[in-house]
Amino acid sequence: MLDCHYYTVQSGEETFMGYVTKRKAALIDAVQLLPKEEAAHEVELALNFMQYYMHLEDDGLIDQPKAQHRVLIDRRKSVFEIMLDLHSAMRATCVGFKLYFYGENPITSEFIQLLLQYPSFSSGDGDKLTLTGEIPLHMAYCTMIVFDSCDLESASDRLALAWTTNDAPWAIRSVLVQETIKDEFVQLVKGKLKPFTDEQSKFLKNAQLKAIDAAKSVGAQLVQSDSDASEIKPMLAFVPGVQYLLSTNTGSVQPSPIVAVQAFRTAKEAISLANSANGGSVSLWTEELSLTFEVAYGLRSPTVWVNSYAEFNPDCAYTFRKDDFCYGSEYAVCEKKVKAVFTPSAATPSNSAEKNRLAIKSLGTYVANKRSYRGNTVQLKNGIRYESICGPAELEAYGEGHRLTVVENFWDTYVSLDAIDRHLLLDTVHNQRKVICIPYGVTFAN
Repeated sequence: MLDCHYYTVQSGEETFMGYVTKRKAALIDAVQLLPKEEAAHEVELALNFMQYYMHLEDDGLIDQPKAQHRVLIDRRKSVFEIMLDLHSAMRATCVGFKLYFYGENPITSEFIQLLLQYPSFSSGDGDKLTLTGEIPLHMAYCTMIVFDSCDLESASDRLALAWTTNDAPWAIRSVLVQETIKDEFVQLVKGKLKPFTDEQSKFLKNAQLKAIDAAKSVGAQLVQSDSDASEIKPMLAFVPGVQYLLSTNTGSVQPSPIVAVQAFRTAKEAISLANSANGGSVSLWTEELSLTFEVAYGLRSPTVWVNSYAEFNPDCAYTFRKDDFCYGSEYAVCEKKVKAVFTPSAATPSNSAEKNRLAIKSLGTYVANKRSYRGNTVQLKNGIRYESICGPAELEAYGEGHRLTVVENFWDTYVSLDAIDRHLLLDTVHNQRKVICIPYGVTFAN
């Protein structure tokens, strides 16, 4: 059973972003186990996205007085995701919602308690959500793909810093490197590995020891710095897939602290390997423009960084987990209006494709040529080209096993004041987006 906290809106109350900004230092301190630098980075980045949400124009959708919204925040997610799931839900509703928290995570427990001290949250003691099964949460990590046509020094510099990001859903934990440069690349990385700080060692110790045992059990070759005598230190392992190093503990959603390395021969093979173990984001390294687009368009990962890593523009919609919400752009707020985390109960033990299709139909008449009505967009920001590619979503996927469900009786909850808003809502259901970030002027000269 899950406890419920009510969210209410009253005039004159400080905004949630204002509350978070004033208490930023306390919130960072409330993040447990995670090194403070990493916690601070996630909070600062989330505030950047929240500022974007605050400047979005009124979307023309207002709540009916009888609206009963249910928002579920997964404690197992990162600090960044929790902040934005919560804030985008608040921006999506007008009269408030019932807020539930699911899962256990020692990193975010105290952090969430401090967030709940926001004055517009009131405890709903006695109101419970009874579950009959687990709520899935897909693993999220970044796969680095290194071609022989890349700047090996830059790529190895980036991988050597992989362990500065451990909790974020875009942490690099899988590397695919072209066979012709595998040994040279790994030796470059090996020479650049730096010892962990005390905070990093403390955070990673238990998980790394388990991952080392898992790597040894499959006969994996471990790569580590020759000059680092510490027990806990950055490591790479040659294994045929990141899944060999993932924790097997029930409920664990953290990627292994050891980076998995695998060789490939051709671009086609690299695409196939990356798609078969899709962690949600890819950092692609090559200086050939034609190869860049061949691979970037072939990847099913919704976020692709080219010769770069973790570059963000809140105007774009980023997704880091399969079957989950996005972050950034108006879609992040709009999704909270039409989608909710599926919760198994006695009445609805499993997600239903048929039920979701009926709910989608209730949003309005679906016209095939409208499914990409937003089309592809290109933005330039701080020298980086962000291309958002819009493609049709597989509606059959909204079924058993899918993490999200479509809100039923939508127009009993909201009133639309603009036909454009209806198209935007349909767009969040019928389309999926991929963001490709390319630092033009640095990578391809122009």
